[in-house]
Amino acid sequence: MQTDFSRHRLLAIIASISLLTSCGDPKSSSTSGPNGGAVPTSQMTIDLKVVSKDSGTAVVRANLNDGKALGSSYRLDGGDFFRACINGVCHSMADNDSLDSPDYIARFTFQPGVDYVISFNRQEGQNAPDSRVILPAAFTLVTPANHQQVTDGQTVIFEWSPTGAPARVSLAYQITCTAGAGTTVSSGNLGTDTNADGREAVRIDPIINDIRSGATGVISKCEIEVNVSHELRGNIDPAFRGGTAVGIVSRAATLDYVPR
Repeated sequence: MQTDFSRHRLLAIIASISLLTSCGDPKSSSTSGPNGGAVPTSQMTIDLKVVSKDSGTAVVRANLNDGKALGSSYRLDGGDFFRACINGVCHSMADNDSLDSPDYIARFTFQPGVDYVISFNRQEGQNAPDSRVILPAAFTLVTPANHQQVTDGQTVIFEWSPTGAPARVSLAYQITCTAGAGTTVSSGNLGTDTNADGREAVRIDPIINDIRSGATGVISKCEIEVNVSHELRGNIDPAFRGGTAVGIVSRAATLDYVPR
């Protein structure tokens, strides 16, 4: 597995710049277009995810934006709305009330292998009724045990069943450490299961060394949450300018790190 640790401090700086540059209210979907009218659907980009972190629930989440670097999101108004359906059960998608990047959310019972159909419905402008996402099958983390204790120099085997093929399988982590009188947080990617065998080794030292370089004190303990995600690409309605659609099923285990 190729290990790709994020340079979290650099990314945090970039994220802060992005937030400052795009600061302000999102644009109106119905009045930010030409001559104060509706934004054409063909100028909108959709970011669509269906995510399940447990065996019972799937969350559909959609965001509309202008597709530009440091660009703006759109808040739906003027009668525009999202609706999500699966097997004849439909829900309107509710605004999450974000000040700068509104997502539209609906919750369903977890159902793998079937289409979640998301429609964008408009009073003015072209409808986009047929974006589709399929969730991969559920899976179980076989090893390690949750809250397994680890220390320097160790390698932990993550194994899951079923393997997830043909879904893309990736691993990522978030680490929270007690360092001196404060807390230090970092995150990064651990690569993909390129041979689809349902088994990957995670080395502790690179994770700890990465966060230790930015800690303000001596690290006394950490919690490392490792997420294994199975992903299937979906399809977006051709009325949109572009975007992404993905179905994700993920499972997590936490490792309790104590230094030698």
